[in-house]
Amino acid sequence: MHSEALVGLLGELPGTEVSVRAGMVTVHIPAIGDSVRLAIRDVLGFEQIIVPTGAPGLEIGVRRGHEELPLIITVDDVVFMPAYAHDMLLPGADVRVPAMPDLIAYSEMHRDVRALGRAVDELGAEFDDDMLAATLLAHRCFLAGALRVGLWPVRVAAWWEYENARVGRRLPLGPFRAEPDWDHLMADVQEARKHSNQPVKQD
Repeated sequence: MHSEALVGLLGELPGTEVSVRAGMVTVHIPAIGDSVRLAIRDVLGFEQIIVPTGAPGLEIGVRRGHEELPLIITVDDVVFMPAYAHDMLLPGADVRVPAMPDLIAYSEMHRDVRALGRAVDELGAEFDDDMLAATLLAHRCFLAGALRVGLWPVRVAAWWEYENARVGRRLPLGPFRAEPDWDHLMADVQEARKHSNQPVKQD
């Protein structure tokens, strides 16, 4: 793996801020307010691309166990693969598994999770419980997929936690597998709320 070439190509993407320390590369994308953090040893390959908007991007193969996960970093977004729904749940969980996209953009994830939170506020009990449970599960898969490629989506997770707190108890959802990274993310959500003017959720 040519780490200098990787860092150089990342640094050429307009709007990104790249730093390297102790074998870790961090790519901050101000447009989404988050950063990709990757161990350089986990980068299996990379290739310059042009995304559908016409902007330049870098497609990276990320090692996670025996998998190679696709990750696309562009000038104002990050695209990644959602986690598998079955990996989120304990064996035997009786939940409708939603249709999942092969890839999801960070901006799409934020938009969809935030929109559901606002709809829960406005419509509440009008949702079909099975549909709502499947949607919350899909959004949890988006968040878990983001964590797997080194993102830390605190604002999006705050919306998900808010939605789950509002309606999760009535839904056929879970039980979820224990996941240390998720627990740490939820701890950061709570910490962020202490310093926010929004006591319940963050935009």
